[in-house]
Amino acid sequence: MQQEIQPDPAGPAAGPAAAYQAQQRSSAVGLSIPAERDQVVLVRSVASHIGSRLGLSVAQITDLRLAVDEACGLFLLSDDFTALLLECRFEELPDTLRITVSAVVPPTVEPDVDDIGWIMLGSLVDELSWQVSGDIGTVTLLIRHAREA
Repeated sequence: MQQEIQPDPAGPAAGPAAAYQAQQRSSAVGLSIPAERDQVVLVRSVASHIGSRLGLSVAQITDLRLAVDEACGLFLLSDDFTALLLECRFEELPDTLRITVSAVVPPTVEPDVDDIGWIMLGSLVDELSWQVSGDIGTVTLLIRHAREA
């Protein structure tokens, strides 16, 4: 009995290498830091490394570092903020980097969208959002990019 071999619809990169590449297209890095301004340097360092891995330009990496600094500052500079930890997550998706910064917040806390920090943050990213679920506030940043071939 002869078995017909069909070409893989995924193309020549199918197989273990393709599975690895697919996994690499969506990977995440999480970081928990003490809710202290001088600890944000760790988040900026992670942002720089991820931006470099994505092939971002020096100017784009600088903007990325500034964006995560501002996102953390939304929590740390609020008079109502009392949490002990900030949770930061960087998720690499095809053509998009999603960054979330979360912490426990009082139910009435929301960013002031007329504040210079929010406006500047919005100018550094493609999409910016805030949401509260239970007692966790989360700012989400989306940055679209073109991957290097």
